[in-house]
Amino acid sequence: MAGAYDTEQQRMIDIIKCITFREARDAGATFINRQWIADKIHCTTRFVSEWWEKSYDQCIADYSNAGPKL
Repeated sequence: MAGAYDTEQQRMIDIIKCITFREARDAGATFINRQWIADKIHCTTRFVSEWWEKSYDQCIADYSNAGPKL
C-alpha cells in the first residue's frame, strides 16, 4: 500500500529524499517533479507535496515532536 510505513525511520528517510530531490531540481535537474519523486520513492504525490518544500531542520523538528513524551 502506497504511503504505509513499517517504521518511522523509513518515513523519515523518504522525507529526506523528497527534500534532496527538490534541491537537485532547484540546482538544474528540470526533469524532477513531484510525480517523478513519488515514483522513485514509492509514495504518493500528496506525501511529496507535504514535505518537499520544507527544510531539513523542519523535517527533524517534526520528527522529534512525533515520539512518545517522557
